[in-house]
Amino acid sequence: MAGKRIPTGIPELDILIEGGLRAGKTYLVVGEPGTGKTVFGLQFLVNGLMEKEKGLYVAIDEKPADVIEQAASLGWDLTPFIESKEFLILDASAYFNTRVSDGQGRNVDVQRVVADLNNYIARMGASRVVIDPVGPLLFSRDSTSRVLDQVRMLFYGLQANTNATNLLTTYSVERNVRGIEEYLVAGTIVLEMALANSRFVRTLTIEKMRSTALTPAQYLFTIVPDRGIVLQGLAESPT
Repeated sequence: MAGKRIPTGIPELDILIEGGLRAGKTYLVVGEPGTGKTVFGLQFLVNGLMEKEKGLYVAIDEKPADVIEQAASLGWDLTPFIESKEFLILDASAYFNTRVSDGQGRNVDVQRVVADLNNYIARMGASRVVIDPVGPLLFSRDSTSRVLDQVRMLFYGLQANTNATNLLTTYSVERNVRGIEEYLVAGTIVLEMALANSRFVRTLTIEKMRSTALTPAQYLFTIVPDRGIVLQGLAESPT
């Protein structure tokens, strides 16, 4: 497969997807709360930092201090990278305090979000971007066509002016807009928790990965300190 690949930071996953994500593309990580979406995003960014690639984390549901604390609980100290300006956590709460009205209600100004993100990416030279989760920036009471416009504006806007590889997380319960998102992204990875043999296990499924030869399958994984997400093999039905 031609074209540069960007490792996810999950070695077992990178083997399955020909070395990683395609550089400069946008990917979606889907899952309920607690399935590991934030860990996935942080692992992707930390892997980049280890390779001298600057990263931008857009925090939607959490404050930057909470993101730093969660990373530390996994053994990843982000403070030195923040101080050296190799890593930035952008607190997106300001975008929800300055919503714009279009006559159909008040919505986040996605055009402003895209412009600001592109400015941050350009100024710091970020090559990896995570928006966690993307849903609140896009979802409103608008019609599906309006939401589609918002999604397109964000996705195309991110890719038009930067070479960054983007990882967006979303909740699996947001089915109506998740379908719209999946049409536009280069790949979709789904994280789930399932009950097996009277205990909960975490699973990862690669639902979509453009320009990548793969056999759809579900894999078990655990979250390990200092390593993050570790794939353990195929998820099989109890025998």
